[in-house]
Amino acid sequence: MNADHALEVCRDRVAHAAEIRSTIGSTWNEYIEQVPRRFVLKPGRDDDHRIVAVETFERMPVRLSTLFGEWLYELRAALDGAVYFMAVRDSGQNPPPNERGLMFPTFDDAAKFDDKSHRGRLKALSDNSFDLLRHVQPFNARPDHLGNVLWWLDELARIDRHRYGHALAAHADHIRVGVSPPLEMAESYLPPTPAAPIVVDETQPVPIIEVKAPSGWDDVEFQQHLAIDDGWSSFIDVPEWRSRAAKLLRGLTLEKRMYACEIFVLDDIIEPLVTGTATLPDPNDEDAA
Repeated sequence: MNADHALEVCRDRVAHAAEIRSTIGSTWNEYIEQVPRRFVLKPGRDDDHRIVAVETFERMPVRLSTLFGEWLYELRAALDGAVYFMAVRDSGQNPPPNERGLMFPTFDDAAKFDDKSHRGRLKALSDNSFDLLRHVQPFNARPDHLGNVLWWLDELARIDRHRYGHALAAHADHIRVGVSPPLEMAESYLPPTPAAPIVVDETQPVPIIEVKAPSGWDDVEFQQHLAIDDGWSSFIDVPEWRSRAAKLLRGLTLEKRMYACEIFVLDDIIEPLVTGTATLPDPNDEDAA
């Protein structure tokens, strides 16, 4: 095994991850073109009231989350491949010692990384290689691990493995309903200034507002006094990733966040480790911390 071949394999995995990301985007767009969610009227508090809600008539394709799991697998496999190459290079053996225990470590706790049993699992690595892996760990991230790509890849893989159904979800980012007199808005079910896009519950209608009409109106008359065309739009994301990630990551769309992960994994982690160009910070450099 040589560095060129190891890099070729890792690069191809990341390239395939990019193809999967593109497929997720096209699959989502095809789904949205079917207009899977529409405004509906539901009974209100009495006969003169109706609740305007958005109901999902076609749920998100399960394939979207399947593809997301594959995207995670390819990036994590590329990272594992880099560690395997380092183990072969450092030990001079192929397969290297403790082959089955080799995987790219991801820790948000320095004590666990430094534990003797962990070092033993990576005994094929030189001390320098082990220190290089330590340097890129989430516990070194600033301000914390929530801004670290490696930690999120590990956390998202955990969510993907253990969640029934979707890791991904639709998020409403545009909700607007116009009300014309004599119809009146009686109540809004949305926060006045939403802190973040609303995660869509596909299992039941999402109430938007309740309206009041003159006595005796039927649903047709209610609808004639509501402006709901183009009043709803949504995007796809992982709720935990969208809400908990550090500000820089959180501000990106899912597609751009995934792309940023691919670039970081390949350019900032794999290539320096495999080519031997990765370096440790100077302990005397205060900025290195």
